[in-house]
Amino acid sequence: MSLNEADTRAKLIDPALHARGWNEDWIRREETAGAVHIVGAGGRRGRKRIDYVLSVLVKGVYMPVALLEAKAESESPSAGLEQVKAYARLHHVPLAYSSNGHQFVEHDLSGGRTTRPRKMSEFPTWDEVRDRYCEIRSIDFQADASAPLFVKPRTDDRYYQRAAVRAVVEHLARGEKRALLSLATGTGKTRIAVQLLKALAETGQ
Repeated sequence: MSLNEADTRAKLIDPALHARGWNEDWIRREETAGAVHIVGAGGRRGRKRIDYVLSVLVKGVYMPVALLEAKAESESPSAGLEQVKAYARLHHVPLAYSSNGHQFVEHDLSGGRTTRPRKMSEFPTWDEVRDRYCEIRSIDFQADASAPLFVKPRTDDRYYQRAAVRAVVEHLARGEKRALLSLATGTGKTRIAVQLLKALAETGQ
């Protein structure tokens, strides 16, 4: 009898992540995105549950860099790919993974490339995911311009507010001098601007 999705996460994916060096501090499970949808025409939709948010810890701050969607053991490893790609766009995360517990596929949202199915024993390590993020975003974590990325966000910020701040700071970290954010009325543009100024001011930027 094949494992359902919950058992696949607990009995296959969790052990595989741990075996590849991912510790519990870098993993958040079943995070729920808010009902506000800010892509395209915007509006409200049902809440979305993300199976795994994978983060890197840099200078004391956890920064999400990849999402992983789990599916039942009997399904294709790519069965959750479209779902997790949509979540990744909402959270401004460059890497999306889908797995059935035995194999996984990776999608790079910037380049639009999806890998062939690979064994979970080959799942990227923390270092590899961090390096992939830096490569995709063209960011050097050691550079002074990247320092605002590691200012801790407010705990009550909405997911898209954090995503907006991170997107602008990444833009500046690449040496760009201007950025334009377009958000709907009521989504907290002033709050986002204050968070941006705080991150830049605290790091001498």
